[in-house]
Amino acid sequence: MPTITIPALGQYGFIADQPSQELPINALSSVSNVRCRDGMAERFSGHVQIFDTPSVTPYFVAPYGTSTKRYWIHSGIANTYADDGTTRTDITGTAFTGTVDDKFTGGSLHGLFILNNGVDQPKYWDGNTANNLATLTAWDANWRVKFIRPFKNFLIYGFPTKSGTAYPHTLGWSAPADPGTPPTTYDPASTSTDAGDVPIGETPDQIVDGLPLGEYFLVYKERSIYRMEYIGGQQVFAVKRVPGNIGMLARGCAASTPKGHVVLTNGDVVLVDGVSEPQSLLDKRARRWLRRQIDTTYYARSFVFADEEKNEVWVCYPYIGKTVCTKALVWNWVDNTLSMRDLPNVTHAASGLLYYPASLTMDALAGTMDSLDGYIDQNDYTPADSRVVMASTTPALYLGNSGTSFAGTAITGQIERTGLAFDDTTSVKTWRYLAPRVSAAEGTVLSIQLGGTMSPDIAVRWGAPITFTVGTDERAYGFASGRYLAYRIYSTGAQGWSVKSIDCDWAPTGKF
Repeated sequence: MPTITIPALGQYGFIADQPSQELPINALSSVSNVRCRDGMAERFSGHVQIFDTPSVTPYFVAPYGTSTKRYWIHSGIANTYADDGTTRTDITGTAFTGTVDDKFTGGSLHGLFILNNGVDQPKYWDGNTANNLATLTAWDANWRVKFIRPFKNFLIYGFPTKSGTAYPHTLGWSAPADPGTPPTTYDPASTSTDAGDVPIGETPDQIVDGLPLGEYFLVYKERSIYRMEYIGGQQVFAVKRVPGNIGMLARGCAASTPKGHVVLTNGDVVLVDGVSEPQSLLDKRARRWLRRQIDTTYYARSFVFADEEKNEVWVCYPYIGKTVCTKALVWNWVDNTLSMRDLPNVTHAASGLLYYPASLTMDALAGTMDSLDGYIDQNDYTPADSRVVMASTTPALYLGNSGTSFAGTAITGQIERTGLAFDDTTSVKTWRYLAPRVSAAEGTVLSIQLGGTMSPDIAVRWGAPITFTVGTDERAYGFASGRYLAYRIYSTGAQGWSVKSIDCDWAPTGKF
């Protein structure tokens, strides 16, 4: 047979829900620690620890900036800290009293950082390290809310408990705040301010969380979505239901992108624009697969965030049997591809501007010069870049998309495709060779396995791994046969790599 080229290996990403023999020739059956973008299958870069080791296990992390400094705030169950890359300051004040599952919500409002765990009164920090977190001014001491988030000049809250009585369908908002100061009231009975609330009880499910989307604020219940829009006047906000019967799995399970919100629901990941019915991002690709991945006890510890640098959303979840997030399903909103990455027991993550003045010196480098990624005397990020920071139970704060290992542990990156019939499902075929077009440093070592099966319902029989050295080898010669062929490319070395396309050759060997 003539050589066949499998082009644009990262065009589709991985597709787990469809029979592999029915996939496009350049789709992937599975990936591990490989992202698919720009038509390539690219091994994920690693993560490295940044800042000093936290004195508590962090369960929340977020960027925050003042006129003079950039901080990353991280909070454990009780204590909260602000780190500017040089100095870490305990800004706790009165400690929080929640548990691991009392997820934090909040954000920046006119220069104030808001933090709420649903158990204690919401707090704010003014960015002055001489001050601690303080209870929100004018907050009723008998109120607690499941979530609170900034929107325009307001603080939006949902599912309040007032003097011990829960209101799972109530959505409220503060009076508008002046720059640098908290709102003056949250009392919906106030006649002199715009503070108010509204029941959204059209559906019986409870409010879970909310998130701004342009001029809208979207409120997520368990099985429905509502859109808030500022209209002013006596009503202040208009609230309308978004079509569909889809909601949010747990607090923190949505991220904002240029395409809309990406939301983890009960068994799906959807794109929400706030007007039309949410659209599944996993349908016919990985929806059934995802339902088999998430632990059914600790599913509420899942969360979603956007990696703005890479145009990606990471859907982070505890894999079956795990208590914290160990896997991320990654969707690229430019290429519309799905990828997978392992996580280091992550509890929360965020993307934002980072200033970290510690430089990388030659003494700190490990391995040989040929094994290093990047350039000498140059960090792999600048203070102008939006970067991923992950909170881990190690305890540690990790910088994502950085380094050549997972904090010292080798990265196993792998792509796999099965069910290749090459338009002939009746003939038995025998592999001759596989020739991947690899972008990587000379000397990078990959392993390639060739496989085959007589039926897509029978497990693939894999041949022995073949060593493929970039800059030395052009083809990987091996033996495997069947009506349906398969290949696997992987590495455990430090050097990154990407595969653009593959040339392959096989020979027909009859019908049986």
